[in-house]
Amino acid sequence: MSGGDGALDKYWAALKETYQREYSEVAADHMVFPRNTGDLIEHDSFGIINDENDEIMSIWLKIDKGTVTNAAFATDECLTCTACGSIITELVRGKTLTDALLITPDELATNLGGLPEEDLSCARLAVDVLHAAIQDYQGQSGEKS
Repeated sequence: MSGGDGALDKYWAALKETYQREYSEVAADHMVFPRNTGDLIEHDSFGIINDENDEIMSIWLKIDKGTVTNAAFATDECLTCTACGSIITELVRGKTLTDALLITPDELATNLGGLPEEDLSCARLAVDVLHAAIQDYQGQSGEKS
């Protein structure tokens, strides 16, 4: 069988369909096709948190004149944390640091089409790590939001 038969596309589609049994289409899409993953080489701040559930997430921010211009994240193998990290990097772009600090776990869940109650800790983790990265930037620059 050749690599051009679309087997990998079928695999990803089946995986997304499986996740949609418990999560919204948007959340499943961010789980299977996360945006902005990995190290952001040119960054101005970094945050990392290992929460009480032993979930770990990190975020890198590029900031210009008090506005987030780019963001990337990494997390462990938790699919909900992956979706939350992915969506927060989308939401934070273009926001001032003050506005970025106003992003809430409920906003993340809403933008993902809702999350089961037991997965809201992943949204809190994403918000907490964003705050840690902003605090890192403010500590380096002496800037306040």
